[in-house]
Amino acid sequence: MKVTQIAVMLGAAALLAVATVEAAPPGQWSYGGFTQWHPNDGRTGLGQAGTQCYFCKPEGQPAAPPPPPPVAKAPPPPGDEDGDGVTDDKDKCPGTPKGAPVNSVGCWVVKNLNFRTNSAQIESKDASGLRETLTVLQKNPNLKVEIQGHTDNVGKAPYNKKLSMARATTVMNYFVSQGINKNRLSANGYGLEKPVASNANEAGRSENRRVELKVLK
Repeated sequence: MKVTQIAVMLGAAALLAVATVEAAPPGQWSYGGFTQWHPNDGRTGLGQAGTQCYFCKPEGQPAAPPPPPPVAKAPPPPGDEDGDGVTDDKDKCPGTPKGAPVNSVGCWVVKNLNFRTNSAQIESKDASGLRETLTVLQKNPNLKVEIQGHTDNVGKAPYNKKLSMARATTVMNYFVSQGINKNRLSANGYGLEKPVASNANEAGRSENRRVELKVLK
């Protein structure tokens, strides 16, 4: 009799389990009072009360790779605040007015002004560069500048300084003769003290023999 009762009870339990499995949503089943599901099912989040997940992390699954290191941003290219064509990292004379001709280091120069050796006299061949600079001064009536004479390193320093001052003064007087107010201008000679190129070759010496305009205001 007891054997028969046990068999009946086991059969009923089996029928109940079948009914429970059939009643579970697709992809889920019940076991031991807990809802089971495959981790790829995506129906229920882990840790929900009364649930547990099988196959969530099979043994031997490789760990996720670390995130790639952040890519360093390239620094922005150097700007050209005064718009003279020489970038700010190379410009030794920032603030030159618009249209002013500059040399390789961004300093305002009188282009094509080539005095004869030992001379401070302006010649007809120098006219184009002087007119170009004169135009910039006329367009900026409130601008004050220092006219600077520079030489190469040929000859003694005291003589070169005197010659550079004479050349700067000649250029200043030219601008005054063309209507520029004398109060806007000053002249100074620096001789061979401030080269912008190498004096080891003629090309560099030629670049150093120059007249610059430094903006004062």
